[in-house]
Amino acid sequence: MSFVEFLAALLHLFLVGSFTGFVAWRLRARLLPGWTGSPARLVECVTGVGLLLFVSTLLGAVDLLKVFPLVIVLGLLAVVVWLRVLPRPVGSDDPVPPSPAVSTAAQVMAFLVTFAVVAQWGAFTSYNLDHGITNFDSVWYHLPFAAEIARTGSVTGFLHTETVFLNWFYPQNSELVHAVGMVLTGKDFISIFINLGWLALGLLAGWCVGRPYGRPHLTMFGVAVLMATHTLVVREPGTAKNDIMAAALVLSAVAIMLNRSSAGNEPKGRVSPDWAMVAGGLAVGLAAGTKVTALAPALLVACAVIFATVKGKRLRASAVFLLPALLGGGWWYLRNLVEAGNPLPQVTSIGPLDLVGPQRLQVARDDFSVAHYLTDTTVWKEYLVPGLNQGFGEVWPLLLGLVLFGLILVLVNGPGRLTRTHGAVALIAILAYLFTPLGAAGPEGEPTAFSINLRFLIPALGLAVVIVPLSATFNRGWPRMALGALLLALFVGTSAGDPVLTAPGKVFGFALAMLFVAVPAVCWFGRERLSRLSGLPALSIGLGLALAVLAVFAWPLQKNYFENRYNDFEPEYGLMQAYRWANGITDSRIALAGTTAGFRQYGFFGEDLSNQVIYLGRDAAHGGFDAIGTCREFSQAVNQVDPDFLVTAPYLNFNDQEHPVDSPETLWVDLNPSIKPVRAALPDDLSHGIYVWEVTGPMDPALCSRLDPAEEYIPGLK
Repeated sequence: MSFVEFLAALLHLFLVGSFTGFVAWRLRARLLPGWTGSPARLVECVTGVGLLLFVSTLLGAVDLLKVFPLVIVLGLLAVVVWLRVLPRPVGSDDPVPPSPAVSTAAQVMAFLVTFAVVAQWGAFTSYNLDHGITNFDSVWYHLPFAAEIARTGSVTGFLHTETVFLNWFYPQNSELVHAVGMVLTGKDFISIFINLGWLALGLLAGWCVGRPYGRPHLTMFGVAVLMATHTLVVREPGTAKNDIMAAALVLSAVAIMLNRSSAGNEPKGRVSPDWAMVAGGLAVGLAAGTKVTALAPALLVACAVIFATVKGKRLRASAVFLLPALLGGGWWYLRNLVEAGNPLPQVTSIGPLDLVGPQRLQVARDDFSVAHYLTDTTVWKEYLVPGLNQGFGEVWPLLLGLVLFGLILVLVNGPGRLTRTHGAVALIAILAYLFTPLGAAGPEGEPTAFSINLRFLIPALGLAVVIVPLSATFNRGWPRMALGALLLALFVGTSAGDPVLTAPGKVFGFALAMLFVAVPAVCWFGRERLSRLSGLPALSIGLGLALAVLAVFAWPLQKNYFENRYNDFEPEYGLMQAYRWANGITDSRIALAGTTAGFRQYGFFGEDLSNQVIYLGRDAAHGGFDAIGTCREFSQAVNQVDPDFLVTAPYLNFNDQEHPVDSPETLWVDLNPSIKPVRAALPDDLSHGIYVWEVTGPMDPALCSRLDPAEEYIPGLK
């Protein structure tokens, strides 16, 4: 990226961020004028995210998600809300959430915990700055989806990344956020930092949950405990994983509605339909549009809100809450319904009821749930207990015990109907996790993916840990102090598995925490003097300074990033040379065959993301996409795609990735003299089975007659 391109990217980001932020602030100030402080900022963040995604989706629906249309539309919206006096909400009493004083000691402790978790996430973000984003799910589908949206400017298509799973039917709010960053900058550098923003939103939501009850530090500590777990720390920072986004948005919905239930003239814990409910519904919809596993918590939160609505207004509340939820995440499910006849094509049956959906020929591993092994003591000993130790640290029994016992307390003496209902919702969401497919994926008796997929529990567990401190049991001094000590001990215990002090990127992590936590905190604690001198909010000054400093250092950071991006990508799997080669390829069409290439395909989009990457397969009924099992059909598929380059690879063995299964495409390609290997892209050890070919002419299907019948097959059949 040249310096001029860098400045242009900064300008695009500044314009879109400023326009979106201004519109969100203006809407909140007019529709919820009594809300101030952290709850107001939370509503503005949710509104800003919703606005950006809604506008991007509208533009993408007509293939116009490009820099200038996005800037122009958001700029026009900013001008409209600036010039036009927005109408006051009809019938609103402007309910104001209470804000009891929080001791300086509690604020300092909250600052220290936030500093620690941001430094920890920053340290692990640093790895991706030095190497490129290497997380498996990110290079498999999160980033390819984003890059394809950015390349085409469209959100209507389905990118088939391989022929084993059905991930093109996943909701893609998080990928759309990454796509917007790619559109505005032309590269993927911004993607490194996006999950740090979701971390900040999650911590802010945690603070807001306890704010009306005078214990925001305790509810935020609960969120920090989860954010510091190995399950999130080693997979979310600096990657395109979206568990943190889903969790942060669910927490935001809960925080907004709990602040609303603590205000107004309704009975304690009750709510009425108003603009706060609109914001809460939007947050729930954004979460559901991010990840399928967030559907259960999102739906349960919606039910809790409607149940806690004052009598006589529940029908209206359903509309007020659910319509913005549909706007926040409904596009992806509508797209699935049109394509596959089912908004959730992965679900092909509900009890005895069969649903429309694609059938898969190939399978990667069995998708058992945790409930399948609840009574299997051997599996508990060999997989589940070690997985819990790895995912949540050795303090996991204490964490789960606190959650379950604390939720019972909330059910008994939580402050109001909505809080108690959220306690019940958290329990149900945790139970729902036990029956989530892939929660204990792997061969029968060997749930090797259990520890990895503990992240499916994060939205439900996050909902639980922020509710527990609201129990009336912790209204008194010593129980509250004991809970605070316990949460801090849990934070230390969960973060001990990935300590920032020994992380390779600790310098970057501490620098990031100093910039975005320490500087705003200093401004906050000196807010009275700073506000007198400048007339501006103290936190805004601190965050503005931090962003300005980051913008200055972004130039050398991105320069180093692109110099090292994918130079050493997984040499043990034979893709290092192929990724290095693809970094320099632009505006080309690259076809992939063999799922090892499909599951690790992102690098083939190139540094400037201009390559079109196409996985070869055949369309099946109801939006399915199957592997090709004959040489002739494969040759015809290659000729139809007409690629510039072709990558062939073995079939990825999920149960033992170091020993992939042979796939026949390389044999089929090697028959054709018009297709030559690209020597610079081949691994030093060809036993990995990764080949990159230059396609100089069409494949000849007639040459397939030379093959032995045993050389035509589909690996990984059921």
